[in-house]
Amino acid sequence: MNSRYEEILILLYRFRFLTRQQLQELVGHKHNGRILQWLNDLTKDDFIIRYYNQKNIISPAVYSIGLKGRSYLKKNSKELKINTIVLNRIWREQTLSVQFRFHCLTIVDIYLSLLKLTNSTGAQLRFFTKSDLHNVIHLPTPFPDIFFHITEKSGFKRYYFLDVFNYFTNQKKFQKRIEQYYDYYDDEIWQDNVDDSQFPIIIFVCSDKKSYGYLNWYLSTKILAENDTLDFYLTTKEIIKTEGLTRNSLKKVIAKDDN
Repeated sequence: MNSRYEEILILLYRFRFLTRQQLQELVGHKHNGRILQWLNDLTKDDFIIRYYNQKNIISPAVYSIGLKGRSYLKKNSKELKINTIVLNRIWREQTLSVQFRFHCLTIVDIYLSLLKLTNSTGAQLRFFTKSDLHNVIHLPTPFPDIFFHITEKSGFKRYYFLDVFNYFTNQKKFQKRIEQYYDYYDDEIWQDNVDDSQFPIIIFVCSDKKSYGYLNWYLSTKILAENDTLDFYLTTKEIIKTEGLTRNSLKKVIAKDDN
């Protein structure tokens, strides 16, 4: 198989759903026509699947792995470092909601913005999706949507857990996720197994302003006012889309009284 085709399949394995523009940035190719040709070839041969809304021409096509792509990755799993258990979920990709596709696309936008940031500063980025984390131990469960760390030129390293919340997320789901992080912290799993760092910063990417406002209120008045051992930062999908994930696009939640 063409090495570029293989690269596209691996990226879809890691991120699940990608647009043409995102793929172009990830593979570092300048010409739209060449990327489209690769995608058309893979789609025609059933290695990948294209999702396209003909009624909304503004919305870009989205791609995921097809059955032949799954078979290829499974056949070459050892060489390509593919986890076959994770790969088995490919059977479900076509049944997943449009919301979940956009959830995955947000994760890609975050990765691309972090690449741009670290490339400009000379820092080193290690970035792990849920696909990358399968069978990894000593992390919170369920896994965060993203686990990443950045090492500055000085050698200072900072770790991050990041969750992306969708539109249908309710208040109880927010509260349960916060509770899971505190349980993980209280169990000292991270502290006992990672010697060279502080506990990771926790970032929540909210679907909209309403979710953002609720989380900011709940964390500041109901959680941090009682226990401020963890650092939480908030942003929204729209901010990520327009500004990327940077210090300026994140707001640290500060404890305050509920008066």
